[in-house]
Amino acid sequence: MAKFLYGISIPILGYAFLQIVLPLWKKTESSFDTNALVILLIIAAILFLFFICRGFYIVTQLNTQKFSKYSIYLKILIAIILPIIGLLMNNGGLRLTSGFSSSIFGNFSSIWFYIIALINGILVCLPNFKNPRLRLLRFLGLVICFPYTLYFFLVFLPYLPLSVVAVIAIGAGFLMLSPLFLFILQINGLHKDFTALRTAYSTFRLSIFAGLALMLIPALITVSYLRDKYILHEALAYVYSPDYGKDYNIDRKSLAKTLAVVQQNKGRNNFFEKEKSPFLTPYYNWLVLDNLVLSGSKINTLRSIFFGESNDEKEPVPIIQTTGKVKISKIGSISKFDQAQKAWISTIDLELTNPEHTDLESYETAFTLPEGCWISNFYLNIGNRKEYGILAEKKAALWVFSQIINENRDPGILYYLTGNKIAFKIFPFSAKETRKSGITFIHKAPVNLKIDGKTILLGDSINHNDKIESINETIYLPVAEKAKLKLIKRKPEYHFIIDVSKGNSTEKAEYVSRINNFVSKNQINPHNIRLNFVSTFNEEIAYTTDWKTKLYQHSFDGGFYLEGAIKKILIKNYTTNSNAYPIMVVVSDTLANSILQNDFANFKITYPESDDFYELDRLGKLYSHSLVNAPQQRLDIVQTIKNQGVYCWPNPIKPKAYLANNGQPSIIIDRTMKASNLGVADKRNWLSGLNLHGMWLKSLANGDRYNQSQLNLIKKSMLTGILSQSTSYIVVENEAQKQILKKKQDQILSGNKNLDPDEETQRMDEPNLYILITLLIMLSFYRFRNKLSFLQKSTKSDHPHN
Repeated sequence: MAKFLYGISIPILGYAFLQIVLPLWKKTESSFDTNALVILLIIAAILFLFFICRGFYIVTQLNTQKFSKYSIYLKILIAIILPIIGLLMNNGGLRLTSGFSSSIFGNFSSIWFYIIALINGILVCLPNFKNPRLRLLRFLGLVICFPYTLYFFLVFLPYLPLSVVAVIAIGAGFLMLSPLFLFILQINGLHKDFTALRTAYSTFRLSIFAGLALMLIPALITVSYLRDKYILHEALAYVYSPDYGKDYNIDRKSLAKTLAVVQQNKGRNNFFEKEKSPFLTPYYNWLVLDNLVLSGSKINTLRSIFFGESNDEKEPVPIIQTTGKVKISKIGSISKFDQAQKAWISTIDLELTNPEHTDLESYETAFTLPEGCWISNFYLNIGNRKEYGILAEKKAALWVFSQIINENRDPGILYYLTGNKIAFKIFPFSAKETRKSGITFIHKAPVNLKIDGKTILLGDSINHNDKIESINETIYLPVAEKAKLKLIKRKPEYHFIIDVSKGNSTEKAEYVSRINNFVSKNQINPHNIRLNFVSTFNEEIAYTTDWKTKLYQHSFDGGFYLEGAIKKILIKNYTTNSNAYPIMVVVSDTLANSILQNDFANFKITYPESDDFYELDRLGKLYSHSLVNAPQQRLDIVQTIKNQGVYCWPNPIKPKAYLANNGQPSIIIDRTMKASNLGVADKRNWLSGLNLHGMWLKSLANGDRYNQSQLNLIKKSMLTGILSQSTSYIVVENEAQKQILKKKQDQILSGNKNLDPDEETQRMDEPNLYILITLLIMLSFYRFRNKLSFLQKSTKSDHPHN
């Protein structure tokens, strides 16, 4: 009992110190008073915890008849009442401490926290059964619930030094001690049970049982998290790296729950991350998200696709045009023909000038690489030195670039957008500053490169090779060889993409009328028509079936995922090497609100006949849309769909590919070729670029192997020094930034490629624990002084002057 008195006396003495000694403390110019207060606070906390813990432990060891009579009340208080009250107060269920927000120590709102707290409390309060089997069951139950007790002990461990202040200031400080008391009580009880049970069971058997019981709750949590991981990664794969030959069946209710958890775990609330659960949230992020993040825009995209929710935060469409005030003031080039590889190596040197008197300007532009032209180097002058770019994983490079911009340093970056379009950015430019940069290209034929409104010729017609090149199932066909092929016209196959998303169930009859009128007006052969019921997924049926009945019976839910439907149609037609080409006609009144995050420039190899798809409106008018640029934007009213024909390679009898009639070289994927030794492409040459491009094209149609194929593509790109669609050339200023880039790259490469490195352009450092403690102390003192002032005013009003 004396130990408890010693412990309780410490907050009492602290109260007296605040009321009597502190007001008399003379202010000095030195920091002696601050240091003295900190030392006194630390000593008081240590003594308080020591005496309280020692006293409580001694009490739990007492076996006297008097204590045994009342021990059940102590156990009920420590094991049931205080944990439940603590959970309610933290979760906002009780407002005993006005001024504090809910979840100040973390998010413990799950019903399972209350269930386990109650079960654990009941088990702690049960008597020590004489029957060995009953005592074993109670023992195993306590072991199963022990992770819960240990969890809250660890959660509140950093706050235990504050308990003495909390007892003084807010009167609820003993709630902060309840996890500690429960931990001591339960450990002591488990030890006694284990010792008693050893007389009936072997130590080995007890240890095995206890070990298995101890792992039950962590195992259930892990299984739940792994299920979330499977569902989330399956949904991400369907949207961002689909296997077009697979039928996806994703549980929407489970996905909704998973997205809610991911969204909750992303929350921040100044120093206290109240939406997160300590230890559990980091474990969830590690296991489910590979320590990466799922950006808010991707969460909204998934919700739009699977649940038909409006998406106010769409993913940024990768379209970059020349912006800002910085322009090219001088451009030059040097081209050399490499006889060894029969290819041109050209370098353009740029001088970029900021003509304004403003600082921190940037240069941003986009240009398109001709077919068969690759980027093999990049440099940027930083000060008086020429710094060459580092070839890194694209997401890591973009993340580092955004971080460096926030610090006003000197980054430059080159990366693919969609198709052959390249983004080029340099930052910063001071007032009137001119900076130098350069890009090296490697190409087979002479090319005209257009950049920032300027056209420059690279190479000449004297030295070039019109030979067909091939490596690892990838073939480069020059213009001269392509012109020798047979030009044919494939038969059209109409794909009506019908919007069956949420909110459109009243349009069924109108859809039927609109399609039938168009088919009749244009005299389309019914056998050349396919119908695609598109919402979250795409269900394709033949026009010759009873499609009207199926449409009326179809459920209208989810979002209008037009992008996925178009990609599936294109890839299916391409991989089957069909002798018909798809004409895609969208039947919807909400195409502008359809889910189209990107254009289809990456898939250009799959639509050689035309870059267009179409929209059929209520009035029967047919509008064209571009597959290459701004797909949701209407272009022209179309009267007749033209077919300009395609080249058939290698011949019309056994065609392996159909090539666009556009006067440009073509790249072909021929899966009948024998894959040559990959080591051939390890050289830094043009053939390496062809191999990389072929690897990328094959990865688009093989979503089931997307992660592995992307990893191989990144490795090959770094090895050869050729920029690929999955890498980026980035120039950074110093070694520290290079190390950050490497660390972020390793993190991304070890995780799921459909996740993001971060969605914040500037990292928010976690609060220092001492700062957190200081703020809590200041808040406690503030509340205490307000309460004391109120009491003093009440006392004066109750005792007026005589």
